[in-house]
Amino acid sequence: MSDIIISCKAYCKIILHAAKYPHCSINGVLLAKSSTKKEIEFVDAIPLFHNALNLIPMAEIALAQIDQVASRQGLVIAGYYTAHENLQQNSLEKAYHRISEKIAENFSGACLFVVDNRKLSNQLDSLALKVAQFSDGKYRTVDVNNILLEPSHTLNVCTSLLEQKSYKSLVDFDNHLDNVSLDWINNAINEEIEEIM
Repeated sequence: MSDIIISCKAYCKIILHAAKYPHCSINGVLLAKSSTKKEIEFVDAIPLFHNALNLIPMAEIALAQIDQVASRQGLVIAGYYTAHENLQQNSLEKAYHRISEKIAENFSGACLFVVDNRKLSNQLDSLALKVAQFSDGKYRTVDVNNILLEPSHTLNVCTSLLEQKSYKSLVDFDNHLDNVSLDWINNAINEEIEEIM
């Protein structure tokens, strides 16, 4: 198992996606620096869907576009995240998805993230994610001590974004497919995160 580093940008965008659609299941992918080190550094999250998570043709289109953007930046799709619509449900076992399997086929050590809905609030004081890493043919739970938020004040940044209701401007692929002029990379939110940091 690798140490897992999650950037402020990646973490905040996952939480903002869940905050924008608290009544829906949501999903997305995480981009990491391609590295052979014993750690995986996730630097960005790309929100995918909130309507129908299992529309394979739409997912394939989204992943192809994301892969193009990622490779130009020297990044790889190395993680999958989801949040369940049922606030009590946060198990990793129910999070498996065809996208997470595909990522594991293409990236050894791929990670699966589940938003722990019970830890979401306007004042974040602990990591609101459960994490599993692909190893020996299946996803295995990662000890929370092997997960590092970078920088250390990421929870404060995320709390600030939630207070400002920044999630209202977050764009996922469902939004982009409804209006192709919408920016699924979320450059405006990326800039907002940089300013707060």
